[in-house]
Amino acid sequence: MYFSRLFILTLLNLALSSQLFGQYSFVEGVVRDEQGLRVANAHVAIEGATTGTVTDSLGFFILSVRTGTSYLVITHMGYASLRLPVTVLPGRPSVMDIVLTPTAAMLPDFEIREDLPPPSGLIRLDPKHIEKLAGPVSGVERLLKTLPGVYSTQELSFQYNVRGGNFDENLVYVNGIEIHRPFLVRSGQQEGLSFLNSDLVSSIQFSAGGFDARFGDKMSSALYIDYRRPQEFAGSFSLSLLEGSLHLEGISRNRRTTYLVGLRHKSNQYLLGTLDTQGDYQPSFSDFQGLFTHRLSDRIELSLLASYNRNHFLFQPEVQNTRFGTVADVRQLTVYFDGQEVNRFATTLGALSANIRPHDNVNLRLILSMFHSNESETFDVLGQYWLHRVQTDLGRDDFGQPVGEPLGVGTFLRHARNNLIAQVWNAELQGQWTLNQHGFRWGLRYRNETITDRLNEWTMVDSSGFSLPRRPYNAILFQDTLFAHLGMQSARVVGFLQHAWEVENNLGRFSFTAGFRMHHWTFNGQTVFSPRGAVSFRPAVLPRWAFRASAGFYHQPPFYRELRDFEGRLNQNIRAQESIHFVLGSEYQFTAWGRPFKHTAEIYYKQLNNLIPYRLDNVRIRYFAENIARGFATGLDLKLHGEFVPGIESWASLSIMKTAEKFSGAYDNLPDAGQESSGFIPRPTDQRLNFSLFFQDFLPRNPAYKVHLAFVYGSGLPFGPPSRAYYRYTLRMPPYRRVDIGFSKILIGEQSNISERSPLRHFNSLWLTAEVFNLLQINNTISYQWIRDVENRLFAVPNYLTRRLINLKLVARF
Repeated sequence: MYFSRLFILTLLNLALSSQLFGQYSFVEGVVRDEQGLRVANAHVAIEGATTGTVTDSLGFFILSVRTGTSYLVITHMGYASLRLPVTVLPGRPSVMDIVLTPTAAMLPDFEIREDLPPPSGLIRLDPKHIEKLAGPVSGVERLLKTLPGVYSTQELSFQYNVRGGNFDENLVYVNGIEIHRPFLVRSGQQEGLSFLNSDLVSSIQFSAGGFDARFGDKMSSALYIDYRRPQEFAGSFSLSLLEGSLHLEGISRNRRTTYLVGLRHKSNQYLLGTLDTQGDYQPSFSDFQGLFTHRLSDRIELSLLASYNRNHFLFQPEVQNTRFGTVADVRQLTVYFDGQEVNRFATTLGALSANIRPHDNVNLRLILSMFHSNESETFDVLGQYWLHRVQTDLGRDDFGQPVGEPLGVGTFLRHARNNLIAQVWNAELQGQWTLNQHGFRWGLRYRNETITDRLNEWTMVDSSGFSLPRRPYNAILFQDTLFAHLGMQSARVVGFLQHAWEVENNLGRFSFTAGFRMHHWTFNGQTVFSPRGAVSFRPAVLPRWAFRASAGFYHQPPFYRELRDFEGRLNQNIRAQESIHFVLGSEYQFTAWGRPFKHTAEIYYKQLNNLIPYRLDNVRIRYFAENIARGFATGLDLKLHGEFVPGIESWASLSIMKTAEKFSGAYDNLPDAGQESSGFIPRPTDQRLNFSLFFQDFLPRNPAYKVHLAFVYGSGLPFGPPSRAYYRYTLRMPPYRRVDIGFSKILIGEQSNISERSPLRHFNSLWLTAEVFNLLQINNTISYQWIRDVENRLFAVPNYLTRRLINLKLVARF
């Protein structure tokens, strides 16, 4: 941070040098009260002058004045006005420490009591941090990846893993509507835009485990998003080298109707150009979202959430050059391509809800929603590859160049004509009743699913004159072959009941939550019950501490992906996966250096039953479509959150975890030709250590200049060659390490003095950010492709993620 401050200070000094040698200088300082607390929004002016300034959130101010002796006038409501002499010399700013005296006023005695709903294990996040986080993918998910227990080794993707679970195990709600992701996406570069539009978000709540019964049937996490409720006309727009967005909001004159709309467009062609595979990238991602509300009466309100998302990804690969190995033994894979890849994903969501309050303590909500996804995946890509050894002798003229005969030569052809159409209808009734210290929630939902899937996919590999895998007869053999025309129609009935209440006595304040969920699926005829409970305690003798314990069953009935095996068949006998959560947590609030901090800790254990194993390649998940494993996940999550720099929030997160699974019917061969049952092996998401840091700083004498740093370290994930049994994926990828940094300048803020004639007077805020992605230029690995040499040895060639890149972003609010 020292160097960032020095860099910004140098720029500021250069910009102000023309005044430092003239007839003006500066007076700067801090305004405090008698207790030493800094006073924000105090008005500071030179007596007799027409201009002035106000102190920022840290009580700091800086003011340009004429050299000589003047009088400084400081005013603030609740404090006595102050008039101080100040003398400034050319080129020598005057520094002042000002103390205001509060005006005396006698008020009647009163008592302040905390009146919060019982905690549900959800942590609240401030949406304003979203736009400050530097990274190639912005949004709510980027913020989540800095939390303990949440990790991702793919900066191009919005998907994230939580405590050993995969992407499909995370719940996402927007205004109470469950959100689904596309089915056919293979890599992060195809995803484009997340459903969540951060311009519209008003609140973020997240649970990494042990969440309440009111949240749906997933095994890992719950994310609950509320979109903003407009109070006046406002809007914003942003523009960068990667994407642009616009949002508008407003309310009618009678204040019965509100609208909140957002438009986004993204093309990460600039970013994809840093990948090893070069070619013609033509990505185009756009979406529209709107939330409209109308109040029919004081008791009835209607709302409509509508969204349309269009992702179009066209790629014509040309050449790939990837180097891998050790310092003394470097190899290079060169691939020349023909063909192209075309992917189209179009998703539509419409949700109409009616909120009814028949009584002051009763609230009912009826929701009708529809989700439709039309996805197509088409590619014919021919690749011819050469595997060479690279010269590592520094004394040779050909140092760093491929040398010698090729170690491997081959050709591969990948073909796909896949199309999937999914449609999900929901009808749901929710209720809430509060009575004194008790709260009841219930819900009943009917869901209908219709899916049509056409699969035509295969891969052919020819290496050094033979087709792989080899056979004693002459034949052209395909790999990863899928030919199927599938259809599925089913219905689900889901319900929940939950009771929350509080008890306060001499020991402290207790909050209890207990409930259960029921889920019935017509496809396999299975009905599951999921009881859940939690208790939190804030001791009277330790008011800065809070403790929480939760436990429960979390069943995840399969959706379409879990049903389909590698041959394209649906397993109608598949059962729901089960996770039993045990979570213990604590929260400690303290003050250090006069600033607030909070430390949280959670230790957890998850017993996993009826697991459906899967393979993970980039963001594509391929399930075995059978309940043939059991496992566990256990770990510790720590977070320190507070004002490391006065007035600005930052935090650091640390997670230690282990997750493993054991397959039924899996055996190891012994040297004496015998067999023994295989033990537990790492799950594909077994990331043992994860550390993340989000740090903010500013220039002390000019808070308009800020820096935002995001750092992530994650230990390597397990993987293995395709020829080995699926229960032997026990190799490890290199650690994931990434640093993204952003430098921003507030052009227009709360303290800006804008002329009434200036066209910028309509903006409430305007700032410019320069971002550096992957600051340390680290080649992170997302997956591997497997190549054989002339001696039939198998090499794992890493697929690297993006390299260093600079991005510029302009954000305005009005």
